[in-house]
Amino acid sequence: MGLGLIWFIIGVLMPLICFSYWMYFRPTSLWTGFFFIMLAGFLYITLIIQLERVSSQLAIAVAMPGVIFLAIVGIFGLFTGVVALFWNERVLLKREGFSLSNLLPLLVALGLIAFQVMVVVLAYYGHNPYVIAFSMFISMCFSYVISVFFFYLITSFLYNVFPTFGKVDYIIVLGAGLIDGERVTPLLASRIDVAVKLFNKQKNKKNHEPTIILSGGQGPDEKISEAQAMMNYVVEKNYQLGSVYLEEKSKNTKENLQLSEAIAYQKDNIKNFNRKNIVVASNNYHILRAGKLAYQSGIFARGIGAKTKFYYLPTAFIREYIGYLALTKKRHLIIFGCIFFISLLMLALQLFVS
Repeated sequence: MGLGLIWFIIGVLMPLICFSYWMYFRPTSLWTGFFFIMLAGFLYITLIIQLERVSSQLAIAVAMPGVIFLAIVGIFGLFTGVVALFWNERVLLKREGFSLSNLLPLLVALGLIAFQVMVVVLAYYGHNPYVIAFSMFISMCFSYVISVFFFYLITSFLYNVFPTFGKVDYIIVLGAGLIDGERVTPLLASRIDVAVKLFNKQKNKKNHEPTIILSGGQGPDEKISEAQAMMNYVVEKNYQLGSVYLEEKSKNTKENLQLSEAIAYQKDNIKNFNRKNIVVASNNYHILRAGKLAYQSGIFARGIGAKTKFYYLPTAFIREYIGYLALTKKRHLIIFGCIFFISLLMLALQLFVS
């Protein structure tokens, strides 16, 4: 077997098969983003190798953007991230006002600075084996968290852009906070709009009308349920829809999905969503975690994400990522435990050698 064939199987065919499988059957898994990056990387390298056989100058020209990008990320990535987060914090406070959730970019930036300072301090005491082991543990944990965030970002993008095939049975619109306790916010309105857009697309191209479920209960500071406020918005906009159900008891995303399934059973005698084509409508930053919650509830759902103002995306993605870590905390705690064990093993080896 030639080296070219081995390279094709390992570098192109296997990542392509894995990515296709996860993208179609497990789109909310971060392995989707991992295999996409792996496939893109191998294809990029393959392209450079093939171009080098034609022209070395052409191969260098194609390779340089990738080299520059990796150099910037590797050398200036942390510094660039801190500067971008400080800038984003300034814009966010100016446009959205002060709130604890809006301080997330600032807190993350300060955390990155604290990490860098700690690395310098630990390097100063680098001769101490205990310090070395601790430094290794912190660095590996930090690298893991950053890598998972990167995979989360890529997977979220892929989950958003994946097209919806076939006839959609139900579109679940996830609720959000209201203005003055009774009117939808622009953010919530965008979720309804993107659901209506999909409804019209299904109606015009497939001659099929999906059932829309407006899902959201009434919070302690709200005069009406979020579902009712969404329905009022639909009437106000004069959207011509088919069957629209209101789910008015849920308090979070997980209940949005589970109680929407119960509504479908009550209204249409649908026992579960397993054999139904379900689409969840939310904002682009939230759609991946919503899809993951759906999967954990036994519901396989695709997602459609409404666009969000660019300056708000960093804060939103940080918050969603924290939510994802909490949702999958057992897995990450196991990884941190393994890293801690490796650090202890390296410490024992250093002490033994000493």
